[in-house]
Amino acid sequence: MEKDFLKIAEKYIQENIGADFSISLDDITDLDDIFCFYYQSKKFIETGDHRYMSVGIGPHLLIKSDERIISLPPSYTYDAAIREVRKKINTEKFIQTKCPDYNYWHDNYVLIIDKVYDETKLISILRDYRISYIVPEVIGNSIHRVGKPYKKDELEKRFENLPTEFNTLYGLFSNVLTELIQSFCCELSVTPKIIKKYNSYGENATEADYEIVW
Repeated sequence: MEKDFLKIAEKYIQENIGADFSISLDDITDLDDIFCFYYQSKKFIETGDHRYMSVGIGPHLLIKSDERIISLPPSYTYDAAIREVRKKINTEKFIQTKCPDYNYWHDNYVLIIDKVYDETKLISILRDYRISYIVPEVIGNSIHRVGKPYKKDELEKRFENLPTEFNTLYGLFSNVLTELIQSFCCELSVTPKIIKKYNSYGENATEADYEIVW
């Protein structure tokens, strides 16, 4: 049975935006793979009175295969939004050949290097994306968490005991994964990053607040 994607989109709006909003039925594009929609305030939809119009709302794209809904900025037209999301879906599918649970729209991952085939290439790619570790630096009574880019010998040391994890990349995560997979320089996996809160002041700090995050 064909799913009612309008109902799925409407449920998303009610749960995530609010009961005062609804799908704008005049702004729907229904494609084989993507259902595109905008939402508006119910008062504007009912009355057409621009006093009730919500502004700054971009297109929303419902991916039919898994029902994820992606919102984009208002600067995107439907055509541009569809191209962008399809491109990201293709990138995601490629990465999933090695990391089956990878979600392009979840950007908090830990990179795990499981096996190294070409260490020189691997180090080059990781340093291009400014792979770093986080060092707590104490200034007065404050604790500052500072990113330190890895040096070549530091990465070599990390690869002596595999698997090894890396928590901080200053580059688009999908790009580094794609490049690593295409280079055949290593076996890799990813796991969602656990976001930890650290104390910024010495009087409240614990030992964990002074640990280096690799």
